[in-house]
Amino acid sequence: MSSSFDAQPEVRQSTSLAAPFGGRTSLLSFRPLSPGVERDAGVFRLDINALRALSVAAVVGYHFQIPGFAGGFVGVDAFLVITGYLMTGKVLAELALGRFSFRHFTVMRMRRICPALAVMILSSVVAGWFVTLPREYLKHLLQALSALTFVSNFAFDSDNGYFAMAAQTKPLLHTWSLSVEWQFYIWMPLVASLVWRLGSRSKSGISAVTTTIQVVAALSLAWCLWQSYSDAMGSSFFSLRARAWEPLAGGLIAVAEIRRRFEGGRKIPWLETRTTAAAGWMLVVGCMVYPLPESRWPGALTILPILGATMIVGARQWIGEASLLRMSGIQRLGDWSYSIYLWHWPIWVFALGWLSLRGHRVDATQKVLMVLATLAISIACYRYVEQPFRTRRDFWTPRRLLASSGAAFALLLVFTALAFLTNGFPNRLPDYLRPAEEARRTNTPRDECFRNANSAKTASPTYCSFGSEEVAGTPSAILWGDSFANQYLEPISSAALANGIHGLIATQSACRPFLDDPVRNSADQQPCREFNRSTLDFVQSHTEPGIVVLGGNWGSALEVSSLTDRLLSSGKTVVLVMPLLNVGFDLPQRWIENQVRAGQEIDEWKVDADPSLTMSGLRAEISQHLSKHRDNPRLVLVDPQSVVCERNECYLVRNGQANFRDTAHISNVNALQYRGLFDAAFKSALGKR
Repeated sequence: MSSSFDAQPEVRQSTSLAAPFGGRTSLLSFRPLSPGVERDAGVFRLDINALRALSVAAVVGYHFQIPGFAGGFVGVDAFLVITGYLMTGKVLAELALGRFSFRHFTVMRMRRICPALAVMILSSVVAGWFVTLPREYLKHLLQALSALTFVSNFAFDSDNGYFAMAAQTKPLLHTWSLSVEWQFYIWMPLVASLVWRLGSRSKSGISAVTTTIQVVAALSLAWCLWQSYSDAMGSSFFSLRARAWEPLAGGLIAVAEIRRRFEGGRKIPWLETRTTAAAGWMLVVGCMVYPLPESRWPGALTILPILGATMIVGARQWIGEASLLRMSGIQRLGDWSYSIYLWHWPIWVFALGWLSLRGHRVDATQKVLMVLATLAISIACYRYVEQPFRTRRDFWTPRRLLASSGAAFALLLVFTALAFLTNGFPNRLPDYLRPAEEARRTNTPRDECFRNANSAKTASPTYCSFGSEEVAGTPSAILWGDSFANQYLEPISSAALANGIHGLIATQSACRPFLDDPVRNSADQQPCREFNRSTLDFVQSHTEPGIVVLGGNWGSALEVSSLTDRLLSSGKTVVLVMPLLNVGFDLPQRWIENQVRAGQEIDEWKVDADPSLTMSGLRAEISQHLSKHRDNPRLVLVDPQSVVCERNECYLVRNGQANFRDTAHISNVNALQYRGLFDAAFKSALGKR
């Protein structure tokens, strides 16, 4: 996931599973591939089953990073059209016949979705026991509970911030889409049946439902487009509000067919043609092959695969017995698509973990083996789980179905409670791995005061305080920057308290401090630009704070020097935190892997201080730009590299503690080792003001 799942400094975990699969997780591609009814007037829709087969193949190819599926995540969007078409058509047909039952509809959906989902979830819990660290295992269990209750989209939305775990560590991440689909199953039939009954009093119930679907779809699309522009967190990716228009696009096709069947409506001449179907297939396949941008998905470009899938479904072509789409391989893949979707992601996640732990890279052979494992397990799941629950209705009555679902949930709930009481069953793993897990604790200091990418925070004051109490005459400072500034909050706060300084916190995720320029910063998120402008206005319009502590994930020395110049010219004292290290890999995870392979504790790990690690080029440029202020007593430089590097070597692990919690951020467990630097900096700042 780049979901939406990057581990790059200051790059938000993508809310699509694109980054883990390539870039943003990237979070993106996770839509439910559940089976549905495809018979209409006795004709089996081979085209719909083929579209399902193509969709799941594209999703697997994309997530397994197989060449040729650069845009494979759109397969799930195309599948939503199928879901909306089938379910809306079923509900409206039964309403027209006067026999719709919400209870029956819900039981039908449970019978199709819940058994296979429960088996996959419980299997992932068992697998996680052997390979997952205690803290991650606790999260996994909570995510399993949310998946079983179809609210995992909310759970993963709350866990998609910058410091969230990478997508490759979340075996159940894909279940958020099933939750979105289930929520569609709840409100769509309820609203349709209500509108039908109200509309039938004055006009056709079908007409009333048609108007309602059109209005809701338009509002959902408008919301989706607005959120893709304004929401820097990407929460719309998990939101039914922003996704409802996708299944409703298929629902509108179903409405048109229902009207024709029950009210004698006319066909749409241009829709039900082979030309329309061929254009739809070309559009869907083109989107799956072309590397569409994963950021801000869903958005305007999402209209393309939705339009293509809608054209395929609405055209109703190649559904006869002689159709090429009838090929056994295609139709079988369509039959197995739900199980394939369920199993492919946990297989990928656990396989990556197993291979990484043993120092292996994922090559073509291993990907082939993962695809074969996915197929084998999915076929078994389809045959021994999906089909029996679907066909053995004499045994799997609604009562037994509900009872078994409740028992599975209760069992998992008790197990999760035990996991919390034991802090994730830490005795499963060697004791020497625990410091690495402790280093991975990702809660940023004073998290309630740290703004997310949308510039929102939990604490109510505009700026939270640190250090000494605010009293008249007390010198004050402000910490301004992103997570690379906020990570030093503990040693900064301790040094401020010791020097009688009252501090304010102005930090925001993925938002380095800069002077906003309409041209130079046009690509930056609007909330970040507004935050930097408001912070600068606040600093310049007040005598205090007189000390400005700057830190950030800068990529340009010019940004650093221009902001420093402005602050110095305003009479402020600038404490500039120089870049530390860019480790380039998940340090705690690599430390765990090294210790597992060694079979013993590794309490010290140091590497050569090469230019890429120390970012020597950027540091040299910053120093060059600031050389004009070398004699200015109001510019104080803090160099944290002096703490972790010595004699051309840098310590990644020292005295049994990791110095970093990910690829670049310092570990919270030993952040106080930098206190001396900030203590000296504040003393210098107070003496030079």
